[in-house]
Amino acid sequence: MKYLMTILAAGLLSASQTEAATLEKALPGQWLSLCKKASGNYLQITSNFSADGAYAAKSVFYADAACKQSTGVEVVSRGKYRLGNSVSTARGASAREMDIDVRILESGGIQLPGKGQQIAQIVTIADDKLIFGDAPGLQAVTGGTRPQKLNYQFYSRKQ
Repeated sequence: MKYLMTILAAGLLSASQTEAATLEKALPGQWLSLCKKASGNYLQITSNFSADGAYAAKSVFYADAACKQSTGVEVVSRGKYRLGNSVSTARGASAREMDIDVRILESGGIQLPGKGQQIAQIVTIADDKLIFGDAPGLQAVTGGTRPQKLNYQFYSRKQ
């Protein structure tokens, strides 16, 4: 029995390490989100992650649900990200902790509040979809509250 438990523990550790290495290899590149209703308009986010931990994201607001008619409002965010420990979500899915340091947050060349904040998130890639944690709001993740479940309804695909 003791031998069986050792094998199971080793198997779980190995699977966790394999998943961690897979996310680190699959994450770098450009990702495009679904079009989502937000603040009376629609939003689509293009995110770029580099292997050295840099990220850039551009959120573009649209007047239509197909994200074709831009309102001219764009928000750009840049900074660094770090992948942390593997975690299990409330529904038993596997994800990784991600801490994001916001170094630039601007729109139309104007610096927005939020620069210098750290975002506590979780992330996974499943079925070629980049899925972040489902947070109740920006204040929660910048306040250090890491999401406990993944948002399968709003994801990005690699470009």
